Amino acid sequence: MPITPYLVFNGNTREAIHYYANIFGQDIPEIMEFGPGNSPNGQPFEKNVQSLVLHSQLIVHGTRIMFSDAMPHDPVTIGQNVTLALHLPDIQVIHEAFDKLAQDGKVIMPIQKTFWSEAYGIVEDPFGVQWQLNHEVSEVTA
Repeated sequence: MPITPYLVFNGNTREAIHYYANIFGQDIPEIMEFGPGNSPNGQPFEKNVQSLVLHSQLIVHGTRIMFSDAMPHDPVTIGQNVTLALHLPDIQVIHEAFDKLAQDGKVIMPIQKTFWSEAYGIVEDPFGVQWQLNHEVSEVTA
């Protein structure tokens, strides 16, 4: 099961991405912003959120590291801003793992369809570790 570290920052993710890309000799990756789209509750994102980083990633020595900004109304505590992202091709396994983690934990975002995934959710386990479970089908190249 591929587990990816996911770093979340309070509005300075773009700066962090540039910093880490420079440190590890990488090109600046594509940076997806929250933009004028809708939030999970179906309402448009506020203007102050639209330019924040929704998602980006770097490959550092073969390991994918993902990045995002926190929502301004729900900032992260630096030092506790790393989550683990579990990317799986089997939606049933995603639901089973999510339910087991949530059993004695706390659901942050129920599993739902998003524009990038058929199934995505966030859960905090009883030890305070946040997990992002994401349906991801690997692309096969011919």
